[in-house]
Amino acid sequence: MEILLEERRAALNAVLESKEFSRAPALAKLLKYLCEKTFEGRFHEIKEFSVATEVYGRSESFGEKRDSVVRVEMSRLRKRLRSYYEEEGAHQALRIVIPAGTYQPEFEVCAP
Repeated sequence: MEILLEERRAALNAVLESKEFSRAPALAKLLKYLCEKTFEGRFHEIKEFSVATEVYGRSESFGEKRDSVVRVEMSRLRKRLRSYYEEEGAHQALRIVIPAGTYQPEFEVCAP
């Protein structure tokens, strides 16, 4: 089943407007960045380096080996999404999931 862009945007907006994410503006910004790149069909651009420089303002000399900000924040984002869907967003028909080992969000339809 094809999930329409409007439905994916609505799922993102529901998350961004939640209490869970309003208390975590940095994670909201990261999620919005990842989803927008995906919506634009530019998911191939989602790399640790681009997230570090474009979302976290790291310099062009960012080194993944020395600076784990992106991996740490992605882990926090996955936990925050799980928490949101267990509580506040439990009624959402469409969920955003970011599988471990990837930075690309996926949209899953949940049975009511």
